[in-house]
Amino acid sequence: MFKRYGFAAVVAVGLGLMTLVVAGKALLSGAEEQGSAKAAPSAGGRPGGPGGGAPAVLAATVGMHVFTDGLQALGTAQSRESIVLTPKVADTIRAIRFDSGDRVRRGQVLVEMSSVEQAADLAEVRASNQAAQEELRRYQELYDRGFASQARLDTVRAAAEAAEARLNAGGSRIADRTIRAPFNGVVGLRTASPGQYMRPGDQIGTLDDITEIKLDFDVPETQIARLTTGVEIIARTSAYPDRTFTGRIANVDSRINATTRTVRVRAMLPNADEHLRPGMLMTVEVRSNPREAPAIPEIALLDRADGTFVYRIATVDGVQQTDLARITTGARSGGMAEVLEGLSVGDQVVTEGLQSVRPGQPVQIAPSAGAASDDAAEMPLRPRG
Repeated sequence: MFKRYGFAAVVAVGLGLMTLVVAGKALLSGAEEQGSAKAAPSAGGRPGGPGGGAPAVLAATVGMHVFTDGLQALGTAQSRESIVLTPKVADTIRAIRFDSGDRVRRGQVLVEMSSVEQAADLAEVRASNQAAQEELRRYQELYDRGFASQARLDTVRAAAEAAEARLNAGGSRIADRTIRAPFNGVVGLRTASPGQYMRPGDQIGTLDDITEIKLDFDVPETQIARLTTGVEIIARTSAYPDRTFTGRIANVDSRINATTRTVRVRAMLPNADEHLRPGMLMTVEVRSNPREAPAIPEIALLDRADGTFVYRIATVDGVQQTDLARITTGARSGGMAEVLEGLSVGDQVVTEGLQSVRPGQPVQIAPSAGAASDDAAEMPLRPRG
């Protein structure tokens, strides 16, 4: 009997101990949760880190930036001056006085055609002219002394003038057989040889002045208001992908193509180093309507269905906090966005940390942001997180 009751007492004591262990764990877990809940507000009342719980953000100051109304087109480079070297008469080449790639000066002799027969004719007419001029001089003296009539003097003068005209014609024929450079430039590849028979239109070589490049491109007629003489353009070519070439519009065609509804525009590009060559395909950006306007980095923008917003930083009662501001933007260039409405120069906007802030929330500006810069364009732009 005693053994039966003793066993029951042991079982009862074991169950009591298990109940006490479970209850203790429950109480300890509740105390830890309550302690955690109390500890969170003690860090500042809001999540975010040290300094009263205000999240650290990067900010940029609204500054002035130059914007233009960009217009894209494709253009073809051409020489400032360009000709094909070809003879005026059909004959053989007597001498070629240039090599491929030579730089030549204006008036320099480049090609001489055979001119033996023409030289003989020129000598003959030169002698005739000298005789005619001498006869005219004698008759003028006789007329002045009264020994010759006016009619005879006029006949001799006409003969002298005819002889002089034949001399000039002979000299012109000789000149036609000599090809001279009409301007300073670079000679292209030579395509003929001495002794070769050539006809008018046959190519001997080319001559180009590439110290300046003409860049022709077509623009839709709807954009013609942007195209005025002196407007800056930026051109690029795949031959030099890391370079840009700056020029200005020189002329706009007086007619619009009725088929394509485009107008031909010509810009001039300085080419002192002669890197650009005629025939190159170039992309053109017309930078019309240059203006200086308030700007912020594009990464600060929050584009939504109902508009564009930014988190503006304002100081309220000595505390920096965010304000969701709706703005109107214009052109975008080089990572910067033009601000038309909603912000003023000197305002600060959040550029990084947008996900951790809310309207009216205190924030602290990270020292590395460089928010005190007077020009937002100098801000280091980082991709949106």
